[in-house]
Amino acid sequence: MSETEELNSETKGAKGSDLGDNFKKGVFVIAMLLLLVATFQLYFSLTRVIDIWFEYQYIPIFKAVYNLIVLLVSLYIIRLYIVKR
Repeated sequence: MSETEELNSETKGAKGSDLGDNFKKGVFVIAMLLLLVATFQLYFSLTRVIDIWFEYQYIPIFKAVYNLIVLLVSLYIIRLYIVKR
């Protein structure tokens, strides 16, 4: 095989892996956006459920507990992410 054929096969392999990597990154970004939208919808839906299920005088207490739980889970996930790096 000549040098030009070797270079052509190497660049084709590199382009193929770049395309595959870009596709995986694109799918990951789309999945993360869908996860973000679903998370916000779940958060606000649970807030409405609290408004419906509980008496009006207890709603602030349950919302505070709910928001505290969301905060703690978020901080735990962020901590795991930072520790991994």
